[in-house]
Amino acid sequence: MASPRSNPCPLPHRSFATEPVHLQLADLCREAILKGGFSAGDRFPSERELAERHDVSRATANKVISILIAEGLLELQKGIGTRVRKGRTLFASLGGMESFTGHAREQGLIPATRVEVFERILSRTVPPEVQRGLGLPNEVESLVYLERIRLANDVPMILEQRWVREELAPGLERNNVEESFYRVLEEKFSLPMTGENHSISAVLVQKDEARQFQTRMPFPALLVEGTGYVRGEEPLWYQRLLYRGDRYQLHNRTRGPATSGIELRLQEDRRSA
Repeated sequence: MASPRSNPCPLPHRSFATEPVHLQLADLCREAILKGGFSAGDRFPSERELAERHDVSRATANKVISILIAEGLLELQKGIGTRVRKGRTLFASLGGMESFTGHAREQGLIPATRVEVFERILSRTVPPEVQRGLGLPNEVESLVYLERIRLANDVPMILEQRWVREELAPGLERNNVEESFYRVLEEKFSLPMTGENHSISAVLVQKDEARQFQTRMPFPALLVEGTGYVRGEEPLWYQRLLYRGDRYQLHNRTRGPATSGIELRLQEDRRSA
């Protein structure tokens, strides 16, 4: 049996002597893995090799490898060393709005979208939190409601429920949302996206939603819920996204105590979605 390839090393030469070290080097290694520089099962450089190649200490190299193992990109095999893990985890940033389609492609995965529901409804029929999120607690507007399954390499990754104000996106049709929703808003409706305000919580998915993920219940997931804005602070959509907890991680990086917009808040007991 052929052994996993280890040479030539796809990591570029770069010195981190004058930069914050372990996070910068972890970024470099993560990018090399996600962009296909390594294949699943490949041997990853050891602590000593990383330290020598990038002019860092072995303690720093150890931190880098530990980060990548924790993120699910590497695995430590006893008696063999560190290998690139076969089942890659999708990562999404908390620092900006991302298109799932573009993000999956960047990580070497094939994205797909399955539209389960597409219908027009009135805002007075939706849950109160959706009305408040859209700024319509006392008004009646036509909304487009859609449910989509986002897949990577044919594996369901995200279950999406979204309520869109039709007044701002007139003529939105089912075929418009079969790929990137963000791109459609920009290209078809000339709506520049200006931000999102959402909360993130851990939930256990039950019954129908677990079935859509093609897995057993109860099923752990990350629930991302909130409002999307265009033209400054004008609400356009309210979304409820379930990210499957065994294959998806939300990744965040901060550069100081005043640079992160993330808050941790206590909430009532929430056991299911």
